[in-house]
Amino acid sequence: MPADLQDTLARVLGAAFRLDRVAALSAERALYQAWDRILKRHVALMVHLAAESSGRAWFMHETETLAALDHPAIRHVYAAAVAEGLAYRTANWIEGESLAEALRRGPRPIPTAHVLVRDLLGALEHAHARGVILRRIVPMSLMLGISGRAVITDLRYANWCLAHVPPDDQGASGPFTAPEVRAGGPGEPASDAYAVAAIVYYALTGHEPDADPAKIVPPRRLRPAVPKALERVLLRALQLQPADRYFTATEMLEDFVSDAGEFQGPAAAPQVVEAGFERRLRRALGDDYELLEEIGWGGFGRVYRARDLGLEREVAMKVLHPSLTADFGVIERFRREAQLAARLRHPNIVSIYDIRERAGLQWYTMELVPGSNLAQLVRERGPLTIEQSSRLLDEALSALEHAHAHGLVHRDLKPENTLIEPDGRLRITDFGLALALRGDRFGGATSRSGTPQFAAPEQLLGEKVDQR
Repeated sequence: MPADLQDTLARVLGAAFRLDRVAALSAERALYQAWDRILKRHVALMVHLAAESSGRAWFMHETETLAALDHPAIRHVYAAAVAEGLAYRTANWIEGESLAEALRRGPRPIPTAHVLVRDLLGALEHAHARGVILRRIVPMSLMLGISGRAVITDLRYANWCLAHVPPDDQGASGPFTAPEVRAGGPGEPASDAYAVAAIVYYALTGHEPDADPAKIVPPRRLRPAVPKALERVLLRALQLQPADRYFTATEMLEDFVSDAGEFQGPAAAPQVVEAGFERRLRRALGDDYELLEEIGWGGFGRVYRARDLGLEREVAMKVLHPSLTADFGVIERFRREAQLAARLRHPNIVSIYDIRERAGLQWYTMELVPGSNLAQLVRERGPLTIEQSSRLLDEALSALEHAHAHGLVHRDLKPENTLIEPDGRLRITDFGLALALRGDRFGGATSRSGTPQFAAPEQLLGEKVDQR
């Protein structure tokens, strides 16, 4: 930067701001991290340097556009002024990095992409309600704060500024803008939906979407852990024709957060609206898990195969049915199952990972065991051989010895709770009726709970139970 221009900056801005460092510099613009001497805070100070340039009107219109919006996912303008040939504005300084910088470390975690969808579509809702079409969002100017929240910092190509964009400027071209915007059109809400989908696609896969929507590779082919619901929303928003996309950001956001299929349960299941239950569960799981399929049900819960989106692994998820949540005894029993089983670490006992409660729903996640349970195995293949039975007995006794050493009695062992992996290994699950022994050799716990065909006589009679 020429010395005389630096002197002008110091003279015009020095009294109000301390210019700490240059964050970005071009022929006409400079972005500083600065310290506001009066308000005692860091600010982003954007200065337009060329008074006679046609870019001055462009800069001022972008400033007006930013100032017209007040949303946490859009950079806030604090003040603006023109003095001695300089035009400048101050805005909130964002501590973090751009999406482009973050992606140098690889694709973003899936929960982060979910937050990105919500942040950006919320910003679009706000802008569209005020007549502003953003037209372009690019990774370099999309900032991610230290909390992971996204902030749009560049509205130079918004429809309010379009009249001042130089005819030969190519900034609104490229894979992150809708085809009609690349062609020079003013854009519409569906154009911004395209831009958000392109950004999220890039964040998830690390690959820019093809400029030709017909050639865009579905994100799950590039990253199989991407939730099906999210892929469906992105691919719809990335259609060639605006009429084939979402008409509004609100429509896209609602489709994303409420995606749920019809829930088909056994006839003996509690009588509630099942489609509503699964939709409610998907909302409660938020950015943490994706439901894949129902794999079982029991007296007080349903079991799903699910994907942990943070760790990108499949788990089994047991969910307490909402029709039972009014009974605090059932809730306590459900929690106890998870807490007791989580204390056990044995190769023949299913491991518990986590227990959660949100939006009135209770669930815990556990190791997903491939294969079938003993009841299914016998039903499909007939009686086991003596050798197979002997091996399973040895493994079951080893697992129970471990549980008993921790003071736990299962009390509901049955074929349905005995899982068999493809290699034949036995895994015991469902400690829903387990009770901790309280010092007394015989425990002191009594109950008629359990499955009658497999329970000990003293348990069915309500007498004391122990390891025997």
